[in-house]
Amino acid sequence: MAPKSESGLQRKPFVSEPALERAERLANLLASIVESSDDAIVSKNLDGIITSWNKAAERIFGYSASEAIGQPITLVIPQDRQSEEIAILTRIRRGERIDHFETVRQRKDGSLINISLTVSPVKDANGIIVGASKIARDITEQNELRNRLAFWLARRSTEPRTSSRTYRQSSIFLNPTRPRASRK
Repeated sequence: MAPKSESGLQRKPFVSEPALERAERLANLLASIVESSDDAIVSKNLDGIITSWNKAAERIFGYSASEAIGQPITLVIPQDRQSEEIAILTRIRRGERIDHFETVRQRKDGSLINISLTVSPVKDANGIIVGASKIARDITEQNELRNRLAFWLARRSTEPRTSSRTYRQSSIFLNPTRPRASRK
């Protein structure tokens, strides 16, 4: 029996494995990582055609892998943002990586979703760029919370403080600590 590592995965010595077996095991591990991610992980070729689509992409965008693979990535890009894809592909062809680009994408049902997008070039065994991997995280909820907080803070700054009680109640919203027992 092979010894277990701290993470619970069994470790086999790499030197005794045939190269093909080792490559297969690594490919299976990487596929498992991609499939278990909460973020949409999608790959596309340099023509913008989707070549892979994980379970999170299905959940976030509403298209199954069989519906998305083979389709242009513009499938999830709203009409008014189509130029973003041209700019992304241009940068990828130059070997650039795009980090945490906040944008809007469209689900199968037509609803819009705020995402943070990271796009990286994918290279073949010879180091030639053949496509891109995209990792998309749904940030709709975070944006809504940020907007509500900004609205509340702006509103609060324009209202005069009428009493220390109002101030204490406002502070609870920003710093929800346990209230102290009142002294008699």
